[in-house]
Amino acid sequence: MAPLPKSIIDSHVHFWQPDKVNVPWVKNGQFDKRKDAVDYAEQVKLSRVKQAVYVETDVDVFHKLVEAEWIYNYSQEIQTNDSFGGIGGIVAFAPVQQGDHVVGYLRTLVRVTGGADSILKGVRCLLQDPNLDPARVLEPDFIRGIQCLESFKLSFDICIDCRSSPQQFPPIQKMVVQCPRVQFILDHMGKPPCDSQPGDTEFEFWKQQMTQLSSNLNVSCKISGLVTEFNDSHHDDKSDVVRKLKPFIQVALETFGIDRLMYGGDWPVSEAANTTWQSWLEIISELVNHWSEDDKEKLFVTNATRIYKLLNHTK
Repeated sequence: MAPLPKSIIDSHVHFWQPDKVNVPWVKNGQFDKRKDAVDYAEQVKLSRVKQAVYVETDVDVFHKLVEAEWIYNYSQEIQTNDSFGGIGGIVAFAPVQQGDHVVGYLRTLVRVTGGADSILKGVRCLLQDPNLDPARVLEPDFIRGIQCLESFKLSFDICIDCRSSPQQFPPIQKMVVQCPRVQFILDHMGKPPCDSQPGDTEFEFWKQQMTQLSSNLNVSCKISGLVTEFNDSHHDDKSDVVRKLKPFIQVALETFGIDRLMYGGDWPVSEAANTTWQSWLEIISELVNHWSEDDKEKLFVTNATRIYKLLNHTK
């Protein structure tokens, strides 16, 4: 097994407490229970997660602000230790499709996430729903809403599903070009078709889209969430997963470069693929084992700290 990193910034985690925030999609399933810092600290106890970035969890539409206030207050209660240093940043939901009207919402977000000491670092509005028009991101109000993030110094996480809905990728290219002063972060490498390989139509389309998107220097990319992008998500053979993911990681490195990649655990969603947080870390560590120590430090710590503007907010 490849050596694991000595310290980590986990750029993509989800917590929820269904009794505090309404999360409809977890009801009556394996995730219909508390998945929070208590469980997470146990998952990462063999590593050292200096800080984690909490990413909004697709809660009930009427609980979006409830979620933001809850996670901020919860972040202040977390008992940190050498294994987990707490939540260093929040990526909350924001209705960017409302154009200039999103400004009032963003002001409220800042207020409920600490005010002058807010740990709000970015926003996300899920774009992966295959039932919605992928071109909606090019509507004038949507573009304007994204542009409004600049004055708040907030980034925008792009979450699309290239595996199931490849048509979502091309409009994103045009959206990003119209917002050159906003920091974008591509979640989960765009959710690529991980069952494909170089030469396959699906793989080559994803690669071309990654190449085009990465030409915008204000876009970074998370190496995260890939274990749930196989048609058969339950893999017992870790070496097989490493083999299949190797060309995808290579494309991410060749397109975005080492300075715009960051590690994300995507916990606990990764458990849907029967993969623990530790197992995912071991898979990525194996995939980047041949990288220099400096490059691995960038992937696991430096880049996320810089891109999300993380400070030592934790206790």
